[in-house]
Amino acid sequence: MDIQSVVVPSYQPLPFPAPAWFLQVLLVLGFYLHALPMNVILGGGFIASALLFLGRNDKSSYTYRCGKALATSLPIFISFAITQGIVPLLFLQLLYGPAFYTSSILMGIAWLSIIGFLLFSYYLSYIVIYKYLKKEYSPARASKASLILLVMACGFALIGFLFSNNMTLMLSPAKWLSIYKTSPFGTYLNINEPQLLPRYLHMLVASIAVAGMTLGCFGLYIKKRNLEFAQYMLKMGSKIFLAATVMQLPIGFWFLKSIPIEMTQKFLGKDLICGSVFGASMLLTLVAIIAAAMVVVNASTTSFKTALIANALIILLMIINRHQLRLHYLAPYVKPDLVPVNTQWDLLIVFIVSAVALIAYLIYLSKISIRAYAQNNTQIKSEGAESE
Repeated sequence: MDIQSVVVPSYQPLPFPAPAWFLQVLLVLGFYLHALPMNVILGGGFIASALLFLGRNDKSSYTYRCGKALATSLPIFISFAITQGIVPLLFLQLLYGPAFYTSSILMGIAWLSIIGFLLFSYYLSYIVIYKYLKKEYSPARASKASLILLVMACGFALIGFLFSNNMTLMLSPAKWLSIYKTSPFGTYLNINEPQLLPRYLHMLVASIAVAGMTLGCFGLYIKKRNLEFAQYMLKMGSKIFLAATVMQLPIGFWFLKSIPIEMTQKFLGKDLICGSVFGASMLLTLVAIIAAAMVVVNASTTSFKTALIANALIILLMIINRHQLRLHYLAPYVKPDLVPVNTQWDLLIVFIVSAVALIAYLIYLSKISIRAYAQNNTQIKSEGAESE
């Protein structure tokens, strides 16, 4: 298609407040800080639901206790994800507004519905804790908590699906005009996009792996107080991580195959940066798989930490690859590097100070969450001893 015939909105007349490359770095780092808790929420909801259901008949079982620990931590992770999600969304709008706003308008009804799904799912995470898990235990309550967690997880999965629709639709300016002519009321979903399903599944399965690592982190935390339970959590989390990561391999290559061949070639070595980042992510995946397999065998904390660090780096590299894919798709249509720059140092300093303060606040919330988990674990242990 002739690029000149594609209708793309213009940028706002105001110059960027900082160089485009700096804003892109903030976009990638901001999304990374959002992706970590977001993955825990999505994968953790499904895992906690399954563990609570499997251990519903015995509140002192490690399976039930793992599910309860994960479920009670989810509201904190949700607050992290929402807070951290604002930053990349703002930079995405600033850098790629002509594409992002257009795709958001084309699927406007579904896009605005995300707020409702988010509030509903967030509310369910508290319902599970205060109406079921903190009440007197019974198998029926455990089963209901499991079901509500499943609904909550499906709500967040739906939000992810709608985001994937928008993020893929914004990459296809050539389709916008014909979409608007046939669907001008904001009801469009990008279902026919070849990369939509593998891209979405890639994110969904990755969240299971990250939530498995999170469960293992809980094991690291309680190791000095309850070695046997800690080892169970390390092994269980690593098993979940391994299963999800192995599933990721064919899904990832499906995703790679779903994009245009010229872009696939960039990630397979034609482009030095894309190929290097992709190759490093594959190498780290191998390291993470080997390390996690060792944890399953001997519950080694050193091996778990190796897998944990490798997984954290893999997520960052995948986000960089995701951003590179966006750059290649939109390069002919949207050019943020050509937008004038008028660096506003006062606002930039305020932003950096606010970001540091936000991170400090999130660390404070993490400490509260850890203390709450420790108290909850001690209470469960004492209840188990009394029942014996």
